[in-house]
This record gives sequence, structure tokens and C-alpha cells, in this order.
Amino acid sequence: MSNSFIPLSVPNLCGNELKYVNECIATGWVSSVGSYVDRFEHDFAACVGTKYAVAVVNGTSALHICLLLNDVWPGDEVLVPNLTFVATANVVKYCYANPVLLDVAWENLGIDVNKLESFIKRETVYKRGSSYNKKTDARIKAIIPVHTFGYAVDMDPLIELCDQANISVIEDATESLYSEYKGRKTGTLAPLACFSFNGNKIITTGGGGMITTNNPDLARRAKHLTTTAKTNSLDFDHDEVGYNYRLVNVLAAMGVAQLELLPTFFETKRKNLEYYAQLIQPSDSFYIHKEPPYTKSNHWMYSLVIKDTSRHTVSNIIRAMADQNIETRPVWKLMNTLPMYRDCQSYLCDVSPDIRNRVVNIPCSTGLKKEEIERVAAVIKSLE
Repeated sequence: MSNSFIPLSVPNLCGNELKYVNECIATGWVSSVGSYVDRFEHDFAACVGTKYAVAVVNGTSALHICLLLNDVWPGDEVLVPNLTFVATANVVKYCYANPVLLDVAWENLGIDVNKLESFIKRETVYKRGSSYNKKTDARIKAIIPVHTFGYAVDMDPLIELCDQANISVIEDATESLYSEYKGRKTGTLAPLACFSFNGNKIITTGGGGMITTNNPDLARRAKHLTTTAKTNSLDFDHDEVGYNYRLVNVLAAMGVAQLELLPTFFETKRKNLEYYAQLIQPSDSFYIHKEPPYTKSNHWMYSLVIKDTSRHTVSNIIRAMADQNIETRPVWKLMNTLPMYRDCQSYLCDVSPDIRNRVVNIPCSTGLKKEEIERVAAVIKSLE
């Protein structure tokens, strides 16, 4: 069997990317003004099923703008999952607000709605039209549910709870493009949502991100804030503090080409995950994490779960894979273990450490070959 390197996740640029980028270069439209930015926004909104989409430089900037659009002020609190990429918590700090860390569920690796309900009932008080933290007396302004690895959070009960508590919902769909929740695409489930097109996402523009909404006022203000709050470009007039967050035309051209391939990528991701599961089962030590019944996931990352009866650890799985020239990775370090968030309030966070200690992400590129999947699965089976 070949011992060539199998990466965790790499871009699949097999469509019209070069053609569209060359067009940008040939015409000179490579910066933030150009037809491909508008086309990418239009095509993306049509793809996910929203009225508007605003292209930005990355998913982090999309989240930041969404917090500003929800009037998150200094001293406010924002509920975020303890298990997430650090950007979800960082953007809260960008607004001089504070994250409150909630636990996640094994079912979908996202915010545990039952624990959210418990937190609201036990730890908050409703006054002056908003929910306030009993411990800090800070206003709880928003929540950012993350569709971790492409699995949708159970959004209907989450939104109902937050509507009752007047907590704004910002959907972090950065990892879940084309995933569905009860037949609806992620990115359409809350008033505002965010996506990322980082190099390892299901589609990529190298960097890049997107804000989606059905609200024309929010869309207009998102575009205004992300273009330095400019009111008159000829006279360099700006009416508030804005941000230079606009996506450039040359990257948007890549995005248009990638969107053309997205349905194929989505089906490939799902087919390959099922093949992994078929090859690995039955196993006394491992299983492949699968979507809950109310979702249809893009399976952005494939999660190998170490059974709680197994002798293996995440670190020895990663070492064993590396010895066979296969790249794997652990899930992110938990937010409440990072130095800048260690002192933040965290609520009943006992499941997230278990996930951190038992999940390994295995190769999941859309260009993964059948024999590569078989090689990865063979190494996993050899560890029984």
C-alpha cells in the first residue's frame, strides 16, 4: 500500500477558478470593486435561500459585524459554546463585551439546548426588557450557536428560548455551508448568519466570508459597515466608524467557481463519510460520528470517536496516523482552558471536555480517493 502523504483537508479547485480569476486580472478588476463580488453575493444568497448576502474578508469579520448589527455594547455578555474555534469568542471581545461559555451536546457537537434553558432559568433575571446575568448584572445581548463540523444545532427550541428571553441569535454557519436543519439550509435560521471560505472549508476563496440575512436594513448596514462606512467615495466622506472588511473581486471570482461545484462537493463529503463508517464498523474502539435525524450535514470535518471503553487516547491516535503519513487533528482546545477566557463564566461544561478527549478529525478532502479512505480506515482498524 502506498505511503504517500494524506492531508487532513485541502482545497478542490477543479472548476472555473482559473478562468474567472484570469478574467479579473485581464480586466484589472482585482480589488473590492468588480462584477464578481456582486455575482458571488447574488449566487450565494440563491444557494442558501436568503434574500441578501454580503461578502467579507473572512468568517471572523462576518461574526464581528453581526454583533455590531445586534447592538452588542461594551460590558454586555454573549453566550458562546465552550467547544468552538476561538474566533467565536474573540469577536465578543472585539466589541468589549464578555463571552459566557455554554456546554455542547454529543448529538450535534453544538450548544446543548437543555443546558441553555437551565442557564436562562437559573442564572438570569428578566428586567427592563432584557435578560441579565444574576452573577454579573450584565445584559445578555446575544447568543452564537455554532454548527460544529457541519452539524446543525437544534435551532427551533434554541430560538424559542432566546425569543422569550430577548436574546439575539447570530447563526455561526461558518462550517456548515449547504447543511440542512429540518429541510432548511443553515444560514437561514436566524436573522443574521455567517459563513467562512477558509482554505479547508467545503468551498474556499483562500480567505473570505459571507453574512446572510432576509432583512434589507441589516443587509444595507452590513455592506455599509464593511466598506468603511463610506457615504461618498469621490469626496472620502464617512459617517461613522467602519471597517475595511470587503472581499476583493479576484477572490470572489474563485467563490463563484466554487459555488458551481458545491452540490457535487456536498454529495462527495456525505458518500465518503459513509464509506469510512462502513469500513471501520464493527469496532470495539471507534466509531464515526454521524448527523442527528433532523439534519443533513455537509460533514465538513469527519470525526472519529474513541469509545469510552477504549484504551486509546487522542494523542496516540494522532501519532499512529502520523507514523503512516496521514494527517489528523484534535478538536479545538476548549475556550475555558485558554488563558484569555479561563476566568469567564462557564455553565455545566462537562460534555465538552469528553468530546475534546475522544474526537479525532480524519482526512476529509473532497478530492479524497477511494484507496486513500481505505488506507486511513485500515490504520484505524489496526489499532483495535
